[in-house]
Amino acid sequence: MGVVKNKGFTLVELLVVVAVVGALAAVAIVVLNPAQFFREGRDGRRLTDLSTVQTALEAYYAENDSYPATGGVPFGAAWTPYLKTVPNDPNGSPATYEYCASGTPPLNYEVCTTMETTPLPPDCVSPVYGCGGNCCLTNPF
Repeated sequence: MGVVKNKGFTLVELLVVVAVVGALAAVAIVVLNPAQFFREGRDGRRLTDLSTVQTALEAYYAENDSYPATGGVPFGAAWTPYLKTVPNDPNGSPATYEYCASGTPPLNYEVCTTMETTPLPPDCVSPVYGCGGNCCLTNPF
């Protein structure tokens, strides 16, 4: 009669495989840095929101021959026909977008936010008219 062999894995073999897979997962997490991907994604949303506000500003200008005056609330009632939804920061902070205008009547503006990552996107400019943040879009003229 021959020797009967059990088909299966030993506990030691399973533990070695689990340890190797765990080590590979740890290395992948460190290399891929998912937190950086989330920051870049939120910054992409912020830049899209700034562009949406910029489009609303240009529509306002087309009808009123000036931009809205700077007020205490960044996106006030005068914007309602042009900006259907007021953007909120992806982190949930309500007041991270700021609008500033220059001139009487306002003929220049900037709408700004603070980006989490560096380098800043090429569309960003530094604030000129007193807005806070490190990324601003200005009127394209």
